[in-house]
Amino acid sequence: MLKTKIIAADLRNLTDARYFAAWLVDYMSFNLSEESANLSKIKEIMDWVEGPIFSAQYTGLEDLQSIEAQLEALSINHLILGPFANENIINSEWQVTKTILLDDDIVELASDRTYIAQSTVTFSEFSQDKLNTLKKLCNSHSIYLDCGFSSADIHSILDIGITGLVLRGSEEEKVGVKSYEDLDEILEALED
Repeated sequence: MLKTKIIAADLRNLTDARYFAAWLVDYMSFNLSEESANLSKIKEIMDWVEGPIFSAQYTGLEDLQSIEAQLEALSINHLILGPFANENIINSEWQVTKTILLDDDIVELASDRTYIAQSTVTFSEFSQDKLNTLKKLCNSHSIYLDCGFSSADIHSILDIGITGLVLRGSEEEKVGVKSYEDLDEILEALED
């Protein structure tokens, strides 16, 4: 069991899906805003893995009909929307996690929504102001943190009160072969 929830984002292959499933992550997310998104391959991956909630990532600039068709084809009802998403595309039947940028000024957030606080700066380089902003957000919202960090940062990150972390999949070195050394260190630091 892990000390916090995990969204495994940008999954591209079965190797990543199996790896994250073995760690009992809470969400597995596929980037469907990419033109190269292969729905039949994603469906195959989903059929191989049990446990997590499957999610679709969108920039939020896509048209509603395309999103609805993809979600129906994959039987997904959880979306992760990018920071510039058009809020008008949100259907009340969907669970939505919205990305916000910690590097920008944050406007008022809906109290009933889960957010991913994303930063281009690594956690160890966060200013005190950015840490204070993140703590304030965590006190009033369900917040997942999406930034660069190492296993050495885990205790400090958890002390902020986040709901969870975003970890990312990546390309395989060759089919079925991939190194998970960095992710292993992070996930081992998160074990209870």
